[in-house]
Amino acid sequence: LIYNILAIVAIIVAIDAVPEPIVMISAGVILLAFGLLGTMAVDNKMAFFSDALGHSALTGIAIGVVLGVADTNVTMVGFAIIFALVLNKLKAKQTHNTDTIISVCSSLSVALGLAILSRGGNFSKYSGLLVGDVLSISG
Repeated sequence: LIYNILAIVAIIVAIDAVPEPIVMISAGVILLAFGLLGTMAVDNKMAFFSDALGHSALTGIAIGVVLGVADTNVTMVGFAIIFALVLNKLKAKQTHNTDTIISVCSSLSVALGLAILSRGGNFSKYSGLLVGDVLSISG
């Protein structure tokens, strides 16, 4: 939690500006929520799950772009739900370490999303979706 707070302070110092209050409030809510969820994930031996789920959203966006969906958030959330269900189904079989299964699925998902978005040759407009931008939050 402290590392995340320091990262946000570093971003503010790096841009040499004070962001809008909604950015700071949003960042604070996200920090608190993910701090609690992270503890639960580590307790269930699924520390890599949140990272994999976040990166799988790129594939959901790619599917939405290919299908021509106006709001790609719908396909992003839909794919994330399917991804989470598949990971939990694979975890139940417990043939390997859970983080190993999660990392393989995460890599496959990101590779699929990158392949789909790169198909048109203009991936640069989607790169912000992969890495994110805390300053893109607006009120």
